Amino acid sequence: MDFGDIFSDYWWLLFPLAFFIAGGFSSFMRYQRTRAKIELLKTYAASGKEPPAELLRNLDREDEYNWNADGDGDSRDSSTGTPFLVILFLGLAGVFAYEGRFGLIGMGEVAYFVAMIMGVLAVAFLAGAVFKFRA
Repeated sequence: MDFGDIFSDYWWLLFPLAFFIAGGFSSFMRYQRTRAKIELLKTYAASGKEPPAELLRNLDREDEYNWNADGDGDSRDSSTGTPFLVILFLGLAGVFAYEGRFGLIGMGEVAYFVAMIMGVLAVAFLAGAVFKFRA
């Protein structure tokens, strides 16, 4: 089995791999932002000045950008990202299940396995949203 066969048989693994890489990049960027804020505080402390109140409030805020928040940093107010991901992965699971049943592009039973993975990801995002709002 050469590389071409592996790619053609397991192409669907690119989806979880891409999310893994995106999650790692997001964590790295969050780390960089936090480190920059700490360095700025060190600069204020070294010069003997009081840091601005906005900077201190920014440190206490959740460090994830919420596209729908009204600027106060509270991600509980309006989080449409998670419902979108749940619907997206449920839709993909449905498409792959349909392919497995009717064989439109010839994936065969592999499509059922991909549908299960997409379904599990949808349930994981749903559970994450439920537990996030409970806390």
